[in-house]
Amino acid sequence: MILLYFLCAFVIAGLIFRATSQKRMFDLTFGFLVIQALFLLYTVLKKDTSEAGIFRYDSLGILFFGVLVLISFAVFHHSRKYLDREDLKQTGQYNMAFVSLCASITGSYFSNNVTATWVLIEATTLGSALLIYHRRTERSLEAAWKYVFVCSIGILIAYLGILFLSIVLKNQHGNMSFDSLAEAIPTANPLYLKLAFVLVLTGYSCKMEYFPLYPIGIDANHVTPTPMSAFFSTAMVNLGFVSIFRIYKLLFDSPVFPWAQNVMFVAGFISLFVAAVYIAQVKHCKRLLAYSTVENTGIALLILSTGAAGIRYAVFHVLMHSLVKSTAFMRLSVIGKVYGSYRLENIGGYRKISPKGSLILILCLLGLTAIPPSALFISEMYVFATLSNNVITLILLILLICIILYFLCSKLLKTVYGEKPENIISADAEDNLTLWIQFALLAIFFFFGIYQPQWFMEMIHECAL
Repeated sequence: MILLYFLCAFVIAGLIFRATSQKRMFDLTFGFLVIQALFLLYTVLKKDTSEAGIFRYDSLGILFFGVLVLISFAVFHHSRKYLDREDLKQTGQYNMAFVSLCASITGSYFSNNVTATWVLIEATTLGSALLIYHRRTERSLEAAWKYVFVCSIGILIAYLGILFLSIVLKNQHGNMSFDSLAEAIPTANPLYLKLAFVLVLTGYSCKMEYFPLYPIGIDANHVTPTPMSAFFSTAMVNLGFVSIFRIYKLLFDSPVFPWAQNVMFVAGFISLFVAAVYIAQVKHCKRLLAYSTVENTGIALLILSTGAAGIRYAVFHVLMHSLVKSTAFMRLSVIGKVYGSYRLENIGGYRKISPKGSLILILCLLGLTAIPPSALFISEMYVFATLSNNVITLILLILLICIILYFLCSKLLKTVYGEKPENIISADAEDNLTLWIQFALLAIFFFFGIYQPQWFMEMIHECAL
């Protein structure tokens, strides 16, 4: 069935490319999203089964695919509503790249082969570049080339790590599946495992947006159309998380696992430090949220560094971050339409223009700052509790998070309560469906912050097995 899914994505992308009207392009894209939703139902029914030799429908893949489907529909609506300056060619390339990205990310979620995962991650780079260059400006061209160059280097670094993993299987008859690697790694050469993990962790940072290759994600979010920024900061980040998590999990029964925990902790802590330093200088709303993503990916790495006990909290944190961060970017797509700018000095008094929209922005801020009933409060409190025995590290961590939250709050609240500029491009750039979609995503987010259904927690628990 997954091969049929890929075939449908390929055919629909081709039809979008040849379509002669924007309506036809969006209709085809919506048709693909319906197919994607049906495929999600299929993966749930076929849970824990394998297909085509390299794909497996496990709990981890299903959870992240479910979030992908949810966000994809929301991004599609915002793209259709707020991208109204595009010609036929731009619209076609936008929708074609969107479909290809969804298919590639879906395949990587369910991939049970480290090489196939690498290929699918590499495929996302080309589709992302098309979306980054969407506006056809000098800045977007520079960002697109930079994205392709840095991501290619990152993927190459990760490939070197995969080569070291292949050495582990040199004297065995297994393939490059995660199952075969799990059997071989406990007796593998520790040096090869360390090199493989560091290289993979470094290479895939270009997708998950943490130190050291996080800058490419910041620049991509800056120039990409805002609805797609919501996709980049969630689905693409999740792609990096799932890929790294599967490699990290392989090391649980190896002698290098304590060392890998330390590496993960250092990467997460530096990511928080970088976010705290640079967020103070940000003067652009989209970059502000992008550095918030760097913060949250850093927290996810810190949670993973605590070992097997932290897996459930890390998965929960990344899933919940996707809901609130996508909503925040989608709200920015409306704000950009109202003010004709995303620069903080050009935005203010939004509560007078859209009280409901301002409420959504404040709720997003509440969620991102992990204030109860924010779902992120659960995972962040786990970090604090785990580090309670190391007072100095805990104090530094709290200090960095406080710095990030201070600037995030002060700058976003200025958007809501600051002085209203004289020139407003479109004071009525709002529709009820947009509001309902954003409120629905936030309702799901806060619901999981208050109550975690048993089926949901069971699936998260299965991710750690």
